[in-house]
Amino acid sequence: MKVIDIRLRLTTEMASATSIPTLATSVQVLKELGEQMGLKGIELRDSIKEQQEMERKERMKQREYEKEQREYKTKQREYEMKQREYETKQREYEKENAKLAAEEQEKQREFEREKLEFEQGNQKIEAEKSKNRSR
Repeated sequence: MKVIDIRLRLTTEMASATSIPTLATSVQVLKELGEQMGLKGIELRDSIKEQQEMERKERMKQREYEKEQREYKTKQREYEMKQREYETKQREYEKENAKLAAEEQEKQREFEREKLEFEQGNQKIEAEKSKNRSR
C-alpha cells in the first residue's frame, strides 16, 4: 500500500512540480522529489526505477498508439485511392457504354434511312411498272 501511495504522490507531485508531462523525467528530478517525500537509500532508488519503468511503458504505449494511427491513416489513404480508381473506371465504363449506345443508335438510324430509301425506290419502280402496264 505504501509503494502505491508513494508512486501516486510522486507522479502527482512531479506533474505539478515540473508542469511537464511525466514522460522522460530526469533522474535528478525524480531523486529530488523522492527526497522531498522522505525517501532514502534503497526506497529512493527503487522508487526512481519504478517511476522510470512506468514512464518507459507510457512511452512504449504512446509509440504503439502513434504507429497504429499511422497504419490506420495509411490504410485509409489506400482505401480512398482504390475508391477513386474504382470511380474513375466506373466513369470510363459508363462513358464507353454511352459511346457504344450512341454508335448503335446511329447505326440503327442509318439502317432505317437506307430501308426507307430502298422502299421508296421499290415504290417508284412499282409505280413505273404499273404505269407501263397501263399503257
